[in-house]
Amino acid sequence: MVKKNTSRRSVIGGTLALAAAGCAGSRGPASVRRVGAWPGRRQWDLLKDQVGGRLIQPVSPWSGITGASIPKELSNPWYLEEQAGATQSTGVFGAWNSVASPYAVAAESSEDIVAAVNFAREHSVRLVVKGTGHDYFGRSCAPDSLLVWTHNMRAVTVHEDFRPVGASESVKGVQALSVQAGNRWLEAYQAATKAGRYVQGGGCTSVGACGGFALGGGFGSYSKRFGSGAGGVLEMEVITADGNIKIVNHYQNADLFWALRGGGGGTFGVVSRMTLLTHPMPATDGWLHGSITAATDAGYRELIGRYVELVAGALSNPSWGEGVTFLKGKNTLELGTSFLDLTVAEAERVWAPLLEPLRARSSEFTVDAHFRVIPFKDKWNPDTNKGVVRDAREGAPAGYFWWAGNAVEVSAYWGGYQGRGVPMAAMQGDSAKVLADAFFNASRTSLILFQTNKALAGEHAEAASRDHETSLNPAVFANAGFATMADWVQNKHVGVAGHEPDMALARQQCDAVDAAMRLLKAATPGGGSYVNEGHYAEAHWKEEFWGSNYSKLLSIKRKYDPTHLFHVHHGVGSDG
Repeated sequence: MVKKNTSRRSVIGGTLALAAAGCAGSRGPASVRRVGAWPGRRQWDLLKDQVGGRLIQPVSPWSGITGASIPKELSNPWYLEEQAGATQSTGVFGAWNSVASPYAVAAESSEDIVAAVNFAREHSVRLVVKGTGHDYFGRSCAPDSLLVWTHNMRAVTVHEDFRPVGASESVKGVQALSVQAGNRWLEAYQAATKAGRYVQGGGCTSVGACGGFALGGGFGSYSKRFGSGAGGVLEMEVITADGNIKIVNHYQNADLFWALRGGGGGTFGVVSRMTLLTHPMPATDGWLHGSITAATDAGYRELIGRYVELVAGALSNPSWGEGVTFLKGKNTLELGTSFLDLTVAEAERVWAPLLEPLRARSSEFTVDAHFRVIPFKDKWNPDTNKGVVRDAREGAPAGYFWWAGNAVEVSAYWGGYQGRGVPMAAMQGDSAKVLADAFFNASRTSLILFQTNKALAGEHAEAASRDHETSLNPAVFANAGFATMADWVQNKHVGVAGHEPDMALARQQCDAVDAAMRLLKAATPGGGSYVNEGHYAEAHWKEEFWGSNYSKLLSIKRKYDPTHLFHVHHGVGSDG
């Protein structure tokens, strides 16, 4: 539903690698010890009355599967988001398994969320929040919990002249977009496009537009042009642990506003609405795809070194995003790089210093690189875009799709997953060779996705001014890119007969990713990580995810949630 208001207002994501201890054992979902008895039927019935009957008992879509085949819906992200008992991943080895909460409030309003928060606080019940279930730390599910399920809150409001609550009349209004807690980025993008605007969000169409993405920082294909997801937030409506609805922005509850923009989802309250800055729509969207393969290890090392040099120079600016994939155990670099407002000829000239010398040595290098450009207004239109998978279910909303490259992540059971920021300093001078060697050696045991858009060195000055007002890890401003390492299987779920993950294989995957990350960490001092795509059992998670901002975040957590009602794995204050 899109309303008009003229006065107001590839990937891989993931988690894992079990710290210095390696992948030594399996751990269940993080839980909180309960105080007192589980509420009885009468208490649950009273909550159901409070929320207009919208208290449900979720069921995992994996329950009851006994045959050899898996229903095709379990490979459809839109279907999974329609199930209160589902998450996008089925689990992470040694960390967590997807489970359904015994009860969920299928919220349709902020008042429904208030009722759920009050109930959890008064009855000492674990509270979890889920919009889309894309969280790879398992933070949107927990056993013996009450789920706040916001899927049905999906109104989008376009603002021609938005001024935050509490701002003086001298504050100039801006064009903006408001999304509710259940919205996905595809819905936000389509609404913005219809209004001739662009809103900075995630690359995956089914990721939530109002939740952990921006709350954890949030990086999309064009972050170096328009900034992080956190930096684009103008205002939020949030339900805090005391059950009050607060409007937070630069002019009121400013400390909480700062903490929410980068401090992590599920930690400071339940955000029921976000208002996001919109931008003039770019003219064109470009994409470089294909691959480069070296015939020898020596050639591949050279290729990686040349690519590192290109990133440190011509690609670290607002025109470029996304990146490349170093295939596991192969001498192949897969290309998946985006560019804005450049012609094919202009983009080819940027890459020529890398591609042309390699093409001239065809006995050593096989270059298969293709540039394309489309009008930006067609970016989110499946009728005019290649590489999409449509939601073909009967009755599915028109125009819903996901990128074909994301299909391998749906219903994934992750053996290993880690993420690491790569400082610009590590890509320059003598350090560049050390980094190139680390990439090569790490790629022997793990796939590596390297994305320049998930780091802010070379960011547009206008966007940087907004991002520096958030609680993002300061390390991100010195990073040229972000590397994620992963290995996984699809359509496996712990406890489902005939479809259990192979735990011996999962352990091998975990060990291999862990070994690869040790190599990269040694070559990227100070790179830090990212709370949405870090390391499930990171030993130094406070420093790695938030750096010098952690102590301030902790004081704000204690102010607004003194009893620690909101608890997520490796969230601010979670060790207390």
